[in-house]
Amino acid sequence: MKKLILAMGMMCAMAANAATLTQGQSIPTFELQDQNEQLQQVTAETRTLLFSRDMKGGEIIQESLESMGDKIPADLVYVADISGMPGLIAKFVAIPQLQKLPFAIALDREGQATAALPSQEDKAAVIKLDGLKMVDIQYYESADSLTKALQP
Repeated sequence: MKKLILAMGMMCAMAANAATLTQGQSIPTFELQDQNEQLQQVTAETRTLLFSRDMKGGEIIQESLESMGDKIPADLVYVADISGMPGLIAKFVAIPQLQKLPFAIALDREGQATAALPSQEDKAAVIKLDGLKMVDIQYYESADSLTKALQP
């Protein structure tokens, strides 16, 4: 039974990787609730999409945005896929902690809206958009390098 579950998990991971969007492709518009239950949208006006699929990537983005204070660009949207987090941990631990942050984090609780977005383990993804077309994708391993990349 364990082998079957492991094999199914590997097939799902391979299917997800096969469907990952790449530079030059367009992402669909979508909206998600943030940590304060406000709607956040990724639209044609979004120029920078910060994306994390794991805790380390999220920590890098959060540290970077906290250091930027009120200098966060208005056309930037931060999206986090928290679908892998156990529901009770998300509800009673993670989201209350995120509510203390001074910026919005669009939370993909189901993993469907962000399933095709590119990511790398333990890294923060910066996806530059032009009318929803991905014109550049970069990955960052530290908050300092991310902060430098986000400055005009």
